[in-house]
Amino acid sequence: MTNGEYLIYAFRHGQNDGSLDHLFLAHASDGRWLYSSFHFCNSMVAIMSDAPPGSIREFEKRYAAREFEGKSNECLKHTWPAR
Repeated sequence: MTNGEYLIYAFRHGQNDGSLDHLFLAHASDGRWLYSSFHFCNSMVAIMSDAPPGSIREFEKRYAAREFEGKSNECLKHTWPAR
């Protein structure tokens, strides 16, 4: 992020078969866990071509990320597209 915040993440690009196809998990520099089902495309192409977000909060809004406690299956719910 342009303000110095960062995310350490793992990402799985799925097959678009109707299940939870894409899963982004991140541990934020502020200590929170985030997840998103946003379609970043292979190798995170969708984010690499965008201007960097200014903050983690901006990243959350832009890429439909949600906070969770980092342990439960809460991260297996769709966040994008909004349903």
